[in-house]
Amino acid sequence: MAQYRRFWVEVLPAAAAAPASRRRTILAVVTAEPELTHLVRSLAALDANGQRNYGADVPVAQTVRVNGTSALVTGCLDSSRSGVANAATGDPVTRGVPRNPVRADLIHAPDGIWRISAVTYPPATTC
Repeated sequence: MAQYRRFWVEVLPAAAAAPASRRRTILAVVTAEPELTHLVRSLAALDANGQRNYGADVPVAQTVRVNGTSALVTGCLDSSRSGVANAATGDPVTRGVPRNPVRADLIHAPDGIWRISAVTYPPATTC
């Protein structure tokens, strides 16, 4: 699903790099509530702690189940080149793993665009 990949590779990194005042607008292209507000708040919390996201999670595998106006994507991300960094120095604080299991719920909005409404990380250690 194109919107799912776009979320991880393009939109989420762009929102993380943008000024706080622009993040909601950037994310709204591919994200719906409640995930939209969750992400805006999470990025604000990083700002408050002098941190920022770096890199991008890259989808390496996924399955999609569509049921009318909702869809479930279960997949695997390569998060090894992403994480949280010190905003002042750029030094990594965390680094993701190469096989990161993920689940995304999507809704087909009235404007015809699929948007991610929830992202969760199943407790599996790898995918």
